[in-house]
Amino acid sequence: MTIGNLLKEAIKYLKVKNVEDPSYEAGLLLSYVLERDLSYIYAHPDEVPDHQLIGKYRAYIERRGRHEPFAYITGECGFLDLTFFVDRNVLIPREETEILAQSALWALGKSPAYFDPKIPRLPKKESYRVLDVGTGSGCLAVSIARHCGSAFVDALDISGDAIAIARRNAERHSVANRIEFIKADFLNVSINTRKYDLVVSNPPYIPENDIPHLSDSVKNYEPYTALAAGKDGLIFYRALAERASSLLFDQGMVMAECGYDQGEKVRKLFSERNMETYIIKDLAGIDRIVVALSPGRFC
Repeated sequence: MTIGNLLKEAIKYLKVKNVEDPSYEAGLLLSYVLERDLSYIYAHPDEVPDHQLIGKYRAYIERRGRHEPFAYITGECGFLDLTFFVDRNVLIPREETEILAQSALWALGKSPAYFDPKIPRLPKKESYRVLDVGTGSGCLAVSIARHCGSAFVDALDISGDAIAIARRNAERHSVANRIEFIKADFLNVSINTRKYDLVVSNPPYIPENDIPHLSDSVKNYEPYTALAAGKDGLIFYRALAERASSLLFDQGMVMAECGYDQGEKVRKLFSERNMETYIIKDLAGIDRIVVALSPGRFC
């Protein structure tokens, strides 16, 4: 069985299973299995892979045909310029969340590739305290710590399994000494937290009744607790807004990712508590990040 024939077989199978862009998916998985880049795969159609690798590839294609996400099959996902371990205990990091990470780095005084210059920066300090609510894979906590050496991060999640993945990622990228992992339910108002310069969160934000209408790759594989957020999807934003005054230093800020139609609703939750607010759009022009400032003067 040659590379060319394997690809043809896989593409045909994925088409039948209604996988979007089957040619690309088939090539990407073969590239992963053979540990070769895509250009090599397409340039060597007559090469015959090892029998065991062929079996492994076919098993992966079957999983993809069941609409299991690529990241769960490979166990990894890229985020910014880093690679993160992922499994079905954590949400797969999205491109939209990279905007949140870069916005946080901008607030912390860094110059990432993408930022909105109208967003204020935190006053300069020797070190910053950051809270990541719902850390999941740790993509936000780890990226912030990795790219801002003065940031010390508390990474909070209700799932112990998620925290285990996040801790692996912190160790992978050599920032475990600046991240403290907290297993707790943020909606439990009795939990004790310290004060922070910056609170970031990509919380669950999908209304419960919308979950059945999500794609199979999401609703059948990604963790329900990382998706569903009450009847209107706003339960975590209410908690963030209500607790902002107790979480933030006088000149701190909250940055939260939200759903495609939630930006104005989330902004209002913070502005009703006398917090100055901003909205950051994603690359598609959708309101994606809400920034809320604690009372005080910003530099």
